[in-house]
Amino acid sequence: MRKLIALIAFLGLMGNGCAWLGFGDDSETTAQTTQTEVTEPQAVEPEPAPAQKPEAKTSAKKAAAKKSAPAKKGAKTEAQIKAELDKMGHKLAAQSSRTLLPNIKNKEVKKVGSEWVASYISVDPNHVSTELRPGSKGQYVGFIRYQERIMECRGATKEAALAAPCKQVRTRNLNELIRYDGTAWQD
Repeated sequence: MRKLIALIAFLGLMGNGCAWLGFGDDSETTAQTTQTEVTEPQAVEPEPAPAQKPEAKTSAKKAAAKKSAPAKKGAKTEAQIKAELDKMGHKLAAQSSRTLLPNIKNKEVKKVGSEWVASYISVDPNHVSTELRPGSKGQYVGFIRYQERIMECRGATKEAALAAPCKQVRTRNLNELIRYDGTAWQD
């Protein structure tokens, strides 16, 4: 099979393949281009005004186009990716506040000394911060930072502890990493 592929490649190069690579006789094409260049009228471009710098103008246009439009069709800008990260961060924090145990609806009650303590963990999805760091080949790493608040309610009896107002006793700072694979955030 390899010999057959090598033979086909060799015959292709010997036939017209060398002309494809620029090794063939191109005197005909040079003569044809010279004739067409002579016969076609050339358009004269007006000179730019001395106050304008054409290089700076075009580079500014290119930079503006590069920032506003994505490089590829369907590609997202960094601002769009950051917005998606913010949305994902709030979604994950809200999900965490709903699924953590013990939570405000299911408090954990223990007897500590002579009093009862009802405790739970809460996450405020409105106090979430995100950070976007570029990776390689269109991939990004997102950092989602939020706090888990440990709340305690104290009372003389178990029922009193469950009904008592709660105070925050400590916090735990959490930092979650999330990966952007070029199309969506992977949680």
